[in-house]
Order: sequence, then C-alpha cells, then structure tokens
Amino acid sequence: MEKQVPEKKIAYSGFAIEPIWLIMAVVTMGWTYTMLHLLNLNHDAGYGNFGPGMGIFDVFNTYLKDNSYLFLANLPICTTFDEMWTIYSGLSAFSMWFSMVLAMMVPSILPFLMSKRPVAKSVWGFLFGYLAVWALCCVVGVSLQYLLYAGGYLNNQMVITSHWFSAFIFFTIGIYQFTQVKAAACINRKRVIDRALNSSSGYGMAWKYGTQYGMTCVKGCCPLMLSMFAFGLMNIVAMAGLTILMYIETNSSFVERHTRYIGITAIVLGVFSLFFNLGSI
Repeated sequence: MEKQVPEKKIAYSGFAIEPIWLIMAVVTMGWTYTMLHLLNLNHDAGYGNFGPGMGIFDVFNTYLKDNSYLFLANLPICTTFDEMWTIYSGLSAFSMWFSMVLAMMVPSILPFLMSKRPVAKSVWGFLFGYLAVWALCCVVGVSLQYLLYAGGYLNNQMVITSHWFSAFIFFTIGIYQFTQVKAAACINRKRVIDRALNSSSGYGMAWKYGTQYGMTCVKGCCPLMLSMFAFGLMNIVAMAGLTILMYIETNSSFVERHTRYIGITAIVLGVFSLFFNLGSI
C-alpha cells in the first residue's frame, strides 16, 4: 500500500497558507466590497434600477430599508452623484473597479494557482503581478466612467442610459471575439501558463509570469469587462454570469468554440439593445 503524501502548503515568513484559502479570501473580499457598494447606492430606489436581472433582489429591499447601515458612510464608496469628481471620488471609483477585478478575474486563475508545480510556491508573486496589470486597466475604467457620466450617458445607478450606446458596446465585443487579436491572446495565455508551470524560480520570476499572464488576459477579457457599462456597473447578476463565462473561456480546452459562442451572444444582445434599453429591464 502506497504511503499517502500530505498536501504541501505555501510558507511565507513563518506562515503556512494553502493556495485555495488565499485565493478564496481574495475573491470573497472582491464580492463583499462590491455588495457594500450596492447597498450604499440603493437609496430605497429598488435594485431593479441597477440593471437587468437585479429586480430579483427587491424582495430584500424592505429589510434593508429598515436597517441602518451607518458604517457604509465611513467606507470609500463610489457614488458618482457629482460631475466635479475629486481625488477622493477617483480613488473610490478605483476601489469599486478593483473589487470587481478581484471578484471576476481572480477565479479564472484558480486552476493554475492550485497547481502543485514549483511556481505555485510563489502564489503571492504571480497574483500581485497579475493584479498590477489589472489595476492599470481599472484606471482606464475609472476614466471611462467619469467621461460617460459627465456626458450624460451614465446615470446615478451607473447604467448606460442610451440603448444605442449599449448596442455599440455589445457589437464591439461581439466583433472583437472573432478577431486575430483575441485569438492570439488566448494562445499566448496558454503559452505563459506552460512556461510558468515548468519554472522553478522564486518570487521575482513568478511576478514576471503574473504580469505576462495579466497582459494576455487583459487583451482577451477586458472587452467583456466593459460590457458591465451596458449591464450596469453594480449589476451583480451580470458580474456572476461574466465570471463564469471568463472562467470557462480561460480554462476550457475548446477556447475557440467558447469564444465564438460569446461573440454571437454579444451580437444578439447588441441587436436586442437597438430596440430595448437593457437598463430598464
């Protein structure tokens, strides 16, 4: 009978952390902070105003309305109620976008970070490098959010108000799914993973692979993230759906097929948006 080898843990400065708990903690932080944003922005208006599918949470509205969440006032919550944003407003918006990245993008790298290969011992390095790249994308997201809000295309619930603009976003995403840039990003993502899995280097090399993987993921997934403008930036139903889609696309053996399905779906949503405003559904 073979002797069972206990699962290895990742040691940092005297602490032993299993990769699954580290990643789950990061993902939980992202979803929790996103929920705090949603609670702060509700203002008794009903969750249905935050995008399609969000109306199902209105059943909780009575309970939430009768309970004062005063601690939310002390958190850096993005409200976008003033066109003249301050540095604090910008940082608050950045925290919102970064929490979305933690909630939506980190789950897609779970299979890699749970690998028993040597590079998995530098989970912190890989994860920080990966998140550093997405942090730069968050800056772009904040800039777009400000421009859209100042131009009157984004309402106080952070949903696109123009069905034509929503259609443009979906058509752009759909077409992008069939481009060579998207295909190359998927191929390069696999190559980076292969190199990282066969590496025995420490933190520095893990950071390098994390940033490289982050850049390929940005090229492949960032357009999908921008669909949140059409669905509603605080639409946690859409966030959950996109998280599943990006997880499948990132880890599936049939990437090309899933990419096309997503592209077709985006185009169909674009056609639908020409006649109906998704934010009002």
